[in-house]
Amino acid sequence: MEALDEIDVQILRLLQKDGRMSYADLSRRLGVPQSTIRFKVSRLIKLGFIKKIVAILDPCKLGYKITLIMLLKIDTKRSNQIFAHIAKMKEAHHVLQITGKYDVAAIFHAKDMDHANNIISNVKKMEGVFDAETLIATGKFEIKTELDL
Repeated sequence: MEALDEIDVQILRLLQKDGRMSYADLSRRLGVPQSTIRFKVSRLIKLGFIKKIVAILDPCKLGYKITLIMLLKIDTKRSNQIFAHIAKMKEAHHVLQITGKYDVAAIFHAKDMDHANNIISNVKKMEGVFDAETLIATGKFEIKTELDL
């Protein structure tokens, strides 16, 4: 894996706080020429340190009032198909392979209880899903979007 220098780390810190920060702003803040910033950002993207620069939306403000956490026991021989199917669902926002009693944790956003029930039903009837436990989030305390660098 490629090593990061201090300027790389500072660029990552600043872009985590404001992904719209221009090369000129980064250059001024870090005291480094814009050409260096352009090269380093391109390199960080190419190497996969920066996956994507996006706007983080508030699901509630967009009508997705319910957050579901589904814990699934699956046929591990079908895990690739199950992961791919869930990841393609527009309501799925995190799909994780986990250890312990369950094999998969998936977080979905739903507009209402009918929508939530449709999501649950669709996941439960997937071939290879043996068991599903569904939790409904009752509050949001903090969702971090930044890694500590």
